[in-house]
Amino acid sequence: MMRELLPFTFGIALVPRALARNWTLVETLLNLTLESVRAQTDAKFRVIIAGHDRPRTNMDGDPRLSFLPADWPVQETGPNNDDSGRKKHAINDYVLAQGGGLFMLVDADDWVDRDTVAAACACIGPEHVGGLIQAGAILDFQSQRMAALPHPGIFPGAFHRLCGTSTVALLRPDEADPGRRDPFSILRSHHQWLEVAQEHGLRLANLPISASYLINTSENHSDLHGPHLAWRRTLTAAVNEQGRVLDDTLAAPYGLSAASVRAAAAPFFPSDPSACLIT
Repeated sequence: MMRELLPFTFGIALVPRALARNWTLVETLLNLTLESVRAQTDAKFRVIIAGHDRPRTNMDGDPRLSFLPADWPVQETGPNNDDSGRKKHAINDYVLAQGGGLFMLVDADDWVDRDTVAAACACIGPEHVGGLIQAGAILDFQSQRMAALPHPGIFPGAFHRLCGTSTVALLRPDEADPGRRDPFSILRSHHQWLEVAQEHGLRLANLPISASYLINTSENHSDLHGPHLAWRRTLTAAVNEQGRVLDDTLAAPYGLSAASVRAAAAPFFPSDPSACLIT
């Protein structure tokens, strides 16, 4: 049990305001994410947001929240979203310098399970370098339709293959072995953690919790850039065909209510679901 290695850290990389299509929407999505973080059944955690611009959040004044300013110039977002990666590395390095512990990268519009901290502390032991979430959910934020993942008609693979909000690393700054000191330096992208861990003889715990991947927010990097835009349109259409309207039963595992999510989306998007598909 990893209780002695807390604080558990959630790390969030935030898009620069200068590159956001709608900064108010960015803050709204971030605050839903933070609401799911604040709902943790184990309150012993901290949140580090890395960004060029300090956002207004529903955790302002909470000592568990800190802001890590990006000290490099804003550059146009490319197909690899290098700015986000650089901010994630900065948070990772900061956590290592602060003594390490359990560390989860969370996209600024995704939701985490209310039991994330508790489950990671219970399941990730000294023999592990981290843990994986392999089942979750996907939500079209505009149409408010949600489905469980994996799903044969939407995405049949494990959840971590699709969503970056799926890994928890155990950072040990005093370890000589690179994989045990900083798992991200070896395992790299979330979708390949299992295979790379096996190659290096590193053990991962299965985390029996969920996370929710949000799409069609108009601020998702992958929806707007890169070579997979056509596939994203297909994914969005499948969620709307196979999913069901968000209700409290679906939202509750993430510490949210359907009404609060609808209220957050209402100022930005039309109420007609047919108008909500990415174009």
